[in-house]
Amino acid sequence: MVHTTEKLVTTRSISRSESKKSSETSLQAALEHARRLTQMYGIEATEVAVAWETVEELITANFRRQPESFPSAFELYCALYPDAPESRIYDV
Repeated sequence: MVHTTEKLVTTRSISRSESKKSSETSLQAALEHARRLTQMYGIEATEVAVAWETVEELITANFRRQPESFPSAFELYCALYPDAPESRIYDV
């Protein structure tokens, strides 16, 4: 039974790392594609806008997959400025 559990954990770890590599590869390919389209057609073309929108969506998807151990920008602001009105916590 322990062997099966270890194998399952190993399989999950491998699939997560493969998924991360795959998403990073997709992002790099989308960036390269968007840059090439921008060079070919300029910044006014519809195809260029769609390509850059795809890059933005991939960046957002990659960010959402990251562990939530990273503080948000607002949390960093509150840590830097604890006396700011935005940093106050109210019970409702």
